[in-house]
Amino acid sequence: MNKKISAVLASAAAVAFVSLTPIAAQAEPVPDDCHHGIGWQPNTTWASCNKGSGYVQAIAKCSNGSTTKTVKGRWVTVPSEQSVAVCPSTHKKAVGHSFDIKKY
Repeated sequence: MNKKISAVLASAAAVAFVSLTPIAAQAEPVPDDCHHGIGWQPNTTWASCNKGSGYVQAIAKCSNGSTTKTVKGRWVTVPSEQSVAVCPSTHKKAVGHSFDIKKY
């Protein structure tokens, strides 16, 4: 009888753990309070987020006067880092800026 009770309790504990795991994983807040803009140099854009956890990536729209090209910075951790996108020499001027975010 004791073995049967132990098996039932162990099964119940396993079910409770598995059912609570997705809730805990979703509790992390996504990046928030994000800002972006043109950098001090006209060929760069930046993006950062002050709250949440995850990653942010700067996106630049670069121009050479006749065509545009989209360039993305590296993914950096929120809230401690700033992402920078640098326009290539073929499209030297940043004419637009935005950002993307993702969870850990």
